[in-house]
Amino acid sequence: MRKFIDDRGRLFGKISVIDIVVILMAAATIFAAYAKFNVVGGPTIAVNTVPVTYKAIIRSVRSMSAALLREGDTLYSDNGFNIGKITSVDVTGATTNAPKADGTYVKVTIENRYDVELTVVAQCSVSAGRYYANRSFELAENSEQKCHTKYVDVTLTITELINPG
Repeated sequence: MRKFIDDRGRLFGKISVIDIVVILMAAATIFAAYAKFNVVGGPTIAVNTVPVTYKAIIRSVRSMSAALLREGDTLYSDNGFNIGKITSVDVTGATTNAPKADGTYVKVTIENRYDVELTVVAQCSVSAGRYYANRSFELAENSEQKCHTKYVDVTLTITELINPG
């Protein structure tokens, strides 16, 4: 009767066990690469979206940053998700409330700083009465968000949802 593995380490005297292990590892690597780059993901779920216009304010920025916020530019979240297209930009002098000696406050202008109010239109999905731009970025009034265009990084506060679907 013949042995499964002979004294030279070959299976049935024909092929080395190490060769079999190497071939199996190569096949697994090729299959993994194919699965990662060529197989389409699972089924996608169609999500209805509605256009939502919102206003946001960026407080106390330099004139150069204010000038880089332009109508028509796309606004992105910190994660890189498209969260709308800027439809209008309104730049005004930045102000703050400064305390007076008697304990009251007075509004004063901040030198060389500007407040920028943006109007943005985004396609949003709706879930439980909440609006999500790009199905992941929640649009909520009074929320502060780090965002950017291709020209400038800013922190904005969403002040108003104008026409939620």
